[in-house]
Amino acid sequence: MSMASVDSFSSASPSLNREDTRPVDRRRALSTELPASVQRRPASAKVPAPRALPVEISFLIADGVPEEVLRYAAETARRQGVSADAALLAEGLVREDVYYRSLADHLNVAFVDEPVEVAPASVVTARLGYARLRDAACGVQWLFAPVGAEIFRLMSAARNAGGRPLFAVTTRTRFIEAVRRAAPKDVAHVAAHSAEFVDRALCVRGSLRRAPLALATGALAALIASLFAPVKAVALAAALLLAVAFLSSVFLRLAACAARGDIHDRVSSIRDAQLPVYTVVIALYKEASVARQLARAIDRFDYPRAKLDVKFVIEQDDEATAAALRAHAPRAPHEIVVCPEGEPRTKPRALNIAMPLARGSLVCVFDAEDLPDARQLRRAAALFAHLPSDVACLQASLVIDNGALNWMTSLFAMEYAALFDVFNKGLAALGLPLFLGGTSNHFRMEALREIGYWDAFNVTEDADLGLRLTRAGYGVRTFSSDTYEEAPAVFRALVKQRTRWFKGWMQTAIVHCRHPLRLLADLGPRRAGAVCAMFVGGFLGPLLGPLLAARLFYDAAFGALFEPQTGFEIICSTLWCFLAISGAVAMLWPLILGMYRRKLTAQWRALLCLPLWLAMLSIAAWRALFELWSRPFHWEKTEHGLTMRGALHPAPFGSGEEPLLEQEPRA
Repeated sequence: MSMASVDSFSSASPSLNREDTRPVDRRRALSTELPASVQRRPASAKVPAPRALPVEISFLIADGVPEEVLRYAAETARRQGVSADAALLAEGLVREDVYYRSLADHLNVAFVDEPVEVAPASVVTARLGYARLRDAACGVQWLFAPVGAEIFRLMSAARNAGGRPLFAVTTRTRFIEAVRRAAPKDVAHVAAHSAEFVDRALCVRGSLRRAPLALATGALAALIASLFAPVKAVALAAALLLAVAFLSSVFLRLAACAARGDIHDRVSSIRDAQLPVYTVVIALYKEASVARQLARAIDRFDYPRAKLDVKFVIEQDDEATAAALRAHAPRAPHEIVVCPEGEPRTKPRALNIAMPLARGSLVCVFDAEDLPDARQLRRAAALFAHLPSDVACLQASLVIDNGALNWMTSLFAMEYAALFDVFNKGLAALGLPLFLGGTSNHFRMEALREIGYWDAFNVTEDADLGLRLTRAGYGVRTFSSDTYEEAPAVFRALVKQRTRWFKGWMQTAIVHCRHPLRLLADLGPRRAGAVCAMFVGGFLGPLLGPLLAARLFYDAAFGALFEPQTGFEIICSTLWCFLAISGAVAMLWPLILGMYRRKLTAQWRALLCLPLWLAMLSIAAWRALFELWSRPFHWEKTEHGLTMRGALHPAPFGSGEEPLLEQEPRA
């Protein structure tokens, strides 16, 4: 359990001499604002016979920690179902360095409070709380940072040791830092290729080769050329093929809108003692401006602090974000994990680096700018406890809270409302696969571990992960909890963000459709067809939309769209006319439904700018196709914290909680 950051991968010789350690005023290390229940009771009050203090904290009395503080920690631990030391540190009643220094004094062993080097093989034993030192200075061979029952076992070992024990004690922060620094190249390699170790065929690095990419690009070019071919039969054949493909996407959207997407996930809450440890992972890069807001959002979680395991994952060269996190640290237990050097420098790689350190059986991912419902973790944990074990992921709804800023943010808010409150809920009701959003995904750790976590080379790791979970036999569902996000308010930033999304969907399509028979076997005809339809609407629509519209208008004005001569022309004309009408309905219906469900009707005028939005999508799609060739694994960063934010409305069918309102100017 760490209350501080795991900083940089520096190396220095540790001090292993107990006499060299500086004295600490333990009373000053206590929290200055203790809970009311910690205060001394009046002398006249009847107090039941006190229980014996847990052995993992009782030794602190000798170092001046008030007994009332220790009893409060013990009672909190019993209520939450955690060890007393975890409750003591998580509630901030005693600093981490003070606790472990006192433990070292009690055991009569050295205390390490400087960077230390451990042997590379120590990664294997790190989960057990100990590691072998690389340099056995002063005869000390092992480094311990025990928690819970491990503390009692270490005390027994120290008592039974003949002479001075051959181990030293350090804080969990120092310990994890040392383990991560022991073999940075191995850590970087495993994080980059963890999904490939499980199934290389479903990973983008092995699939995105020149031959299949050239084949896909050539097929697209041939289709476009055929659509405008002077030979009428060729043009009609291309038009028929495209009409059938796009109709599949239209029918899927209409079916999702018509499906009963109400989520009946009102389950009884779980007592604190039964809640699992929850790991929260947030990958950050150049996000110093939102550090304070992020800390406040984390501290709002209605979840036992001793069962929170927060990981901030940053890059080595991002000192500004590290400094901001230290300056605005959340009160909840957290660690700053620094990624070792390596490629690719993507969000999924950063998430993979944090996974071996995760203590929770449940894991959730948030973005830097997120403002999730305070009870989101508790609701997800309750749902996982009631759902079958094959449900591996729950997706919360993402909501834009700066939508009133301009026409772009308004349309972004409408699009998110259509996606998360209409389309995804409809797909879940129909039992079809989902493309996950990049944040507010909640997972069972065992399912993530089985599929090798995220594909580090896929720039839309969320969409890919949802499909890989489904193909592995797991279920993905939505649930009624909201996370507020910030939409890009500048056209260039919006295009860059959508370029990465389209590029990632193209990558995912190539990976999962490269072996169609296996896709069919994994998902079955209905779900495999839905996945293909999502790919068609996801990026083929923006790619070919302007060209198809141009051809349709030309045929309507100068061609034979309304005067077909042959039976084949009649079929094609009918399909295209039907596609034009149904496509408009499939585009507008989810937007309108989402507007009403999210109470965004006051921003309806932004719909007049929908043609500009569609043009932006087309620009981004063609830019993504170019990048797929030129820099396929490049991660285009979206900058956050640039606009004033505030949630417009509470969620109409969520948990009923008020979101965290932020009114912070540009940092």
